[in-house]
Amino acid sequence: MKQTVLCFTMLLLLSGSAFAQRGLSCNAVFRGKVVPPQRMVTTEVRGGGMATYKLDYYKGVTFQVDTATALKVAALVAADTGAARSVQTEMTGELMTYALVELKPDGKIKRYLCYQARPSGPIWKVTLLYLEGIATLEDLNSMFEKQENDK
Repeated sequence: MKQTVLCFTMLLLLSGSAFAQRGLSCNAVFRGKVVPPQRMVTTEVRGGGMATYKLDYYKGVTFQVDTATALKVAALVAADTGAARSVQTEMTGELMTYALVELKPDGKIKRYLCYQARPSGPIWKVTLLYLEGIATLEDLNSMFEKQENDK
């Protein structure tokens, strides 16, 4: 009986994270509909390990794509900025290369979409993050600034 309850609880937790990005155009990227899952590095963290960053949930995907696919991903990110509370973006020509999007909160939980595309010859390295927690935009900006300075 305990195993059944444990399995049911785990299923509920996993299904909650699967729906975290629901309603976002970028969900197609996270679900492997734009870039095949086997070509993406996916990281997903929920819980206490994220408390230092004032986050409860982190999901990130990183992949390398051609310019056409990079443009498609950037268009999905741009579509999600329409109903956002705040948006910071940078462009290189017609391609969005950076975005920090504060999405509408889910109750008291703040939600963010972070995107970066970097050229490497004819290929683009793309990183897309979905974050939930109490972190503010200032917290995220200082976190990302620190990481860039560490390189």
